[in-house]
Amino acid sequence: MTGDDMRGGGYLDNKRRYLSSQRVYLAPLDYKHISRYIQLSDDPELILTMGWRPFGVEEKERFLQTIQVLTLPYCGNGQPITFSIISTEEDKPIGYVCLTGINESNSSAELGIAIMEKGYRGQGYGTEALRLAVRYAFDKLGLALIGLTVFPFNHRAIKAYEKVGFGRREVLKKSWLLDSGEYVDMLVMELTRDQWTRHRGK
Repeated sequence: MTGDDMRGGGYLDNKRRYLSSQRVYLAPLDYKHISRYIQLSDDPELILTMGWRPFGVEEKERFLQTIQVLTLPYCGNGQPITFSIISTEEDKPIGYVCLTGINESNSSAELGIAIMEKGYRGQGYGTEALRLAVRYAFDKLGLALIGLTVFPFNHRAIKAYEKVGFGRREVLKKSWLLDSGEYVDMLVMELTRDQWTRHRGK
């Protein structure tokens, strides 16, 4: 089994294209994508908003572990599902979105997303990818609840989540450990399948 055909650790069958919108589609995350994202991981904006330490060229596994980390207590131990976000026009990987901690007992999961390519931020690509991932979670996986955490100062990300229908739930005080050793707050946002159905019907 090659690195491009792994299902463990968040990898998926590389022969399939998943949901698509006007400007992006979701595709299986492969090693070539990870290598590119690692090169971009030292972007100061990503360090600030993702709270990570930049990755070395050989740190593919640490990259996966970091983007698939769980922060919500109600999530389970289901295998992560991780996609690359591909720009439709250029067929270029620009970021990732993942569903982690899939919990079959309460039909929930945690979502994480990042637009790694700087030139694609703030232009709606992330919002389109979010909608695709949420649709996949509710319509394909049959989940009932998606949660996520975000730094409270990350107003652009929060705005994108709210556009898709996520609502603010609570602040987890001093719950995220930065590389500097400082603990900081995280905002919890959630979206139920019923809310999603009503939201997309507007």
